[in-house]
Amino acid sequence: MTVPQIPPRHALLPDRERSRAVLVGSNAGLRQWPSPGQPEELTARLAQALTSPGPGGAFHRENTTLLLGPERPADVLDALRHAAGTASDVLLFWYAGRGLPREGGLAFGVTETDPRHAADTDTGVDVNAVAEIMSTGRAARPAVILDCDHATTATTRFTGTDPAPALMAAETSSFRPMADPFTETLVDGLTNGVQEGPEALDLVTLHNAIEAAYTRTRYYVENEYIGGPSHVLLRGGRELALAMNPAFALPNHPGALPPHPDVVHAQESW
Repeated sequence: MTVPQIPPRHALLPDRERSRAVLVGSNAGLRQWPSPGQPEELTARLAQALTSPGPGGAFHRENTTLLLGPERPADVLDALRHAAGTASDVLLFWYAGRGLPREGGLAFGVTETDPRHAADTDTGVDVNAVAEIMSTGRAARPAVILDCDHATTATTRFTGTDPAPALMAAETSSFRPMADPFTETLVDGLTNGVQEGPEALDLVTLHNAIEAAYTRTRYYVENEYIGGPSHVLLRGGRELALAMNPAFALPNHPGALPPHPDVVHAQESW
């Protein structure tokens, strides 16, 4: 009797036994979230996509901490500290919600966050505390993905460590009200794939596809200010994939994202 061969896991995917993810979504303090879904709902959808039980799933569910509407900064930092202490391959920190600028950094909002006292280190999740925890962990491939106001100010907080985390950050646009589909588009890319993309969806591929989706939306609605945040920052990311590409070698795969804004511009000229 022939034993079916299990294909080897792609090297860019997290080793599910040695990787951890902390996914945080908070609706706290958001009078108007510029997106059809709220951060907590969207983060739950992202968690489902990342923990697919199939061979292309990025993380084991038992190794993924999902915090929806955490009350205290300590709830987030304790979860991240535990994950950092046990991850030796990938350590992913995700936050979607309200970003509050403070001198020299940024705070991530939670239920107990008081926006009138954003400078106080105990009223929000301090980005410096997140960076410190990640820098003291043993993860070979740390990564941070942010969907919040002032997200790009976090860039300098995750430098100077070895290895420096891969960082993708979407900062809400100043054009209000405006669709900000960063998380939805990321989930679409993970679940439906990227046209003409590689076999595994690394962060660079996902970043390019997200920006291409914004370009396509702006084209169809004929408004350059619709369809995405004001800036999507990416640093690193070629060494980490979050899913296998469902559209790989299937050019007409339904729902797949375009691979790059240049492709969208080329299609416009046809």
